[in-house]
Amino acid sequence: MRHLSIAVILFLSVIGAANANPGDLNFIGSSNFKHQFPQATNISYKVKGQFTEVSFVWNEMNLQAFYDVEGNLLATCRPLTMANLPVAAQLNLKDQYSGGVVRDAIEYNDPNDAVTYFVTMLTPKATYLLHVSTSGTISVFKKMKN
Repeated sequence: MRHLSIAVILFLSVIGAANANPGDLNFIGSSNFKHQFPQATNISYKVKGQFTEVSFVWNEMNLQAFYDVEGNLLATCRPLTMANLPVAAQLNLKDQYSGGVVRDAIEYNDPNDAVTYFVTMLTPKATYLLHVSTSGTISVFKKMKN
């Protein structure tokens, strides 16, 4: 759970990254990255304490991958629109947060093939970071006052 929360917070924050091209990747896990995403382009990375965040384009998708200090893949993330969320998730979000506006949504994949979604929902009283399952179950991951 700790890795999940750190990865999501890192993904949602707007932080500049050090530019690199595929031949110059110099972080622990770069060989894993090159093997997992051999056609990646527009690669940039930033070492952030216990994690390395790699942003790149692969198969025409903007992605982020997170590696631990031993070079193991922790997760991949990609931005989504509300329309790309599972239908059950869209219906539950509309029902439970009818006055809210979706600001951001990401698909989060961990190495065990578990897919979940994180949605930032703006409401008049608060902003919520919501954890959404593929079945549409919603839980509040973090609540922030406006």
